[in-house]
Amino acid sequence: MDTLRFGVIGVGSRGMGNVRGVHRRQDVELVGVCDINPERLKLCDEEGIAGRRFKDYKELLAEGLDAVCINTDNNVHTEQTIAAAQMGCHVYCEKPIALTVEDAEAMVEACKDVSTVVNLSMRRSPAHRHLRDLVGQGAWGKLLCLGAAHPKPSGLLCQGKGHKATRAPEVWGPILMHDGVHICEWLRFIGGEVETVFARSLTTGDDPDNEEMISAVTTHEGGAMGTLSYMAMPFMDKRQYVICEGASAWPSQDEEGPCIMVSRSKDDQERVAVPEPELSGDDLAMDEFIRAIREGYQPYATMEDGLAGQRIVDAIRRSARSGEVVHL
Repeated sequence: MDTLRFGVIGVGSRGMGNVRGVHRRQDVELVGVCDINPERLKLCDEEGIAGRRFKDYKELLAEGLDAVCINTDNNVHTEQTIAAAQMGCHVYCEKPIALTVEDAEAMVEACKDVSTVVNLSMRRSPAHRHLRDLVGQGAWGKLLCLGAAHPKPSGLLCQGKGHKATRAPEVWGPILMHDGVHICEWLRFIGGEVETVFARSLTTGDDPDNEEMISAVTTHEGGAMGTLSYMAMPFMDKRQYVICEGASAWPSQDEEGPCIMVSRSKDDQERVAVPEPELSGDDLAMDEFIRAIREGYQPYATMEDGLAGQRIVDAIRRSARSGEVVHL
C-alpha cells in the first residue's frame, strides 16, 4: 500500500496527542488538521505540525484521505464518522463514539468496509492487557468477580461545580457515557460479554437523568459477577480488580513501572511485572490503527467495541431509572 494520507479532525487536548502521533510517523502523510477553534490551529502551527489547516471537516475529507482521526465533541462523532466512512476513509474515533445506541449502531454499519479504532484507553493499557491475558489463561483459576471503582475529582452540581459532561450533557452525554464508557467496557474486556445489569444512580442536580454517582452489578457469560462504582469523590484512588478461585489481582504502578499485584491472603502478595511494549500512549494507538489498515490487524478496540460499551452504559442507565434488571 502506498503512503497513507491522514487527516485529523479536532485538535483539542486528545486531538493534539493524536496529531503528534501521526506527525511523528515516517510512513504516513499528514494532509491536514481541522478545528473550529483557530487558536488550536495556531498551536499546530507553533509546533510545526505538517499539513494544511481547515475549519470545515468536509473540506478536509474532500482532500482524498485514506484515514481520519476524529477527536471532536461527542455530539458530532456520528455525523463525521459516517461522512468519512462513506468516502472510504478508515476511522479512528475518540470515545464515546456517540450519544445514543442508535447512532452508535449506524456508525458500525457505516464502517463495515473500513478499519476502525476507538480509544477505549483501558484496553490499550499494558497492565490491563496483561491482566486480561492472565485471567484468560486461568493463571489463578476460575474468574469469580471483577470490579472497578472510578472516582472523579470534579465536585458536585450542588456545589456549583461538576464535570463538564454534567454541565453540558447535550454536548458530551451524561458523565457515565462521556468519561465512564471505557470503565463500563472494561468489565466486558476482562469478564466477557455482559448478560445482565442492575444499577442505581444519584444526582445533586435538577435532572435525575444527569447522573453523578452510579453503582451497578453485572453478570457475565462465563458466570462471573461484576461491580461498578462511579462517583464524584476526589479522595479515593482508582482501582480495578479481579477475584479468582486461587487469588485476587489488580493492575498497579510502582517505581519499577506497571505491574499486576496478586494477593492470596493479607500477608501473601506478589508483584508480577508487565512486559514493556515498544510503543505506548498515542504512538501505540496510531500504530495499531495503521496496522489495522495495512495488515488487517485486530486493534485494541474497534467500532464494535465502542458500540458494546455504549450498550452497557445504556443498560446501566435504564436499570437505574426503572429499578429493574436489564438483559443485554
